[in-house]
Amino acid sequence: MRDDDRWPGHPRLLPDESISSWFTRTAAANGLRPGELYRIVQPGGDRNPRDFDRHADYCLLDLLANKTGLPVEDLKLATFRRWSGRLFEHDDGLNKLAWLPPAGREGGRRCFGQQICPWCLRADAQPYLRLNWRLSFFTACPIHGRLLLDRCPTCAEPFSILRQDGWGTICCPGCGADLRDFTGDEPALDTAPVQRDLLDLIRDGWRSLGEYGPVYSFAVLEMLALLLRLLAGGKHAHALRLWLAEQDSSLAVRRESLPRVRDGALLTPRARGVLVTMAHWLLAEWPHRFVEAAKTVGMTSTDLRKRPVGEYPFAYAHAVDWRLKESHKGDATEEIAAAAQLLQGHGQSASRRNLVALCGTKLGSMGRVAEPVASGRLWGKGRYWKLDGVSPEVKAAARRAAHRAGEDVGPWLDTLLRRMLGLGATKTPFDRHDPDTITPDANVGCEE
Repeated sequence: MRDDDRWPGHPRLLPDESISSWFTRTAAANGLRPGELYRIVQPGGDRNPRDFDRHADYCLLDLLANKTGLPVEDLKLATFRRWSGRLFEHDDGLNKLAWLPPAGREGGRRCFGQQICPWCLRADAQPYLRLNWRLSFFTACPIHGRLLLDRCPTCAEPFSILRQDGWGTICCPGCGADLRDFTGDEPALDTAPVQRDLLDLIRDGWRSLGEYGPVYSFAVLEMLALLLRLLAGGKHAHALRLWLAEQDSSLAVRRESLPRVRDGALLTPRARGVLVTMAHWLLAEWPHRFVEAAKTVGMTSTDLRKRPVGEYPFAYAHAVDWRLKESHKGDATEEIAAAAQLLQGHGQSASRRNLVALCGTKLGSMGRVAEPVASGRLWGKGRYWKLDGVSPEVKAAARRAAHRAGEDVGPWLDTLLRRMLGLGATKTPFDRHDPDTITPDANVGCEE
């Protein structure tokens, strides 16, 4: 192509720069906002561009290469295609990528997939975003040793560089704050070795898993994501964390300091870094540590495999089915009825919880024998008992504020009361998260 076909401003890609960051700098070099340049290259497209790091198609990349003079292959390597076949097996634009959550706003939902290091941005002659910051297991800056940020500390809005209105700087799309003015906390654990090991895994493309031999890196990372999900939420999450703390004291954290969620991507970088380190420890010496942990806390194949076997990595499905297979339980109605009479004879209710505690296992017939649960719990026994006696409006606002900060209600309320009463703060993995942010927006992450 002729040089006069190029745009006046066509900056080069910086080391490890994401294409979203480069596109924003290209727009600024031509006196435009990212959304304005997007409507030029994609006439009739959405008002706001989608996540370029994932959704920039080949036609768009070819056009950008022609207009800037950059090799199209360099632009492809600035997108998630860099990790295709290593971090994930394939990407059709619709499937969920375990370690690459969406960023910004997706269909009105708040998604915290874009992380930043304010220390790096301050040190840059030209501030830009690194593609590695999109990896959800990458929670601390390897240069400065500080936690990355995944939301604005001022307004709790997720970062999205394609939605900003400023030129030449990287600002919060919600309140306009310059992200270089923030700072990152110290991580609760030393996550640098785990991050380096996972980056090496992606680079190598495979990892030996003991008796299962060499396994593709995307399968190993899918197994790590499954372990992270077990540690992040579910009925065995706390028991697993306690068992890990007994095995390795460096993994010990206070129970209330890590919120329980279904999706690890919704956790703050501090909490996510702790749980990724725990999951990485479980993955080592596969499958022996994992099997020992599962047996200790009472997990069986029914807890660990919800989908057909073919939808799991073989090394995971085989370990679960052959080492943690739950034995068949026949009808035990008579035995459960006898257990219920025993409880009642000792003045205890024959609730399902008490039956499980007495029998030491869960049986389907318990539901037919157990006494019905009361419609409500006693004062001080409900899920949000710390807010008992508070008006519904304040209670709802407190829950929203805690969720926006990525915390459970308990630690968030403890921090707020300590601040109001002038007490010293306790050291938890959620120090420095502001509990004063109370807003009507109840969305926490990329979920309805």
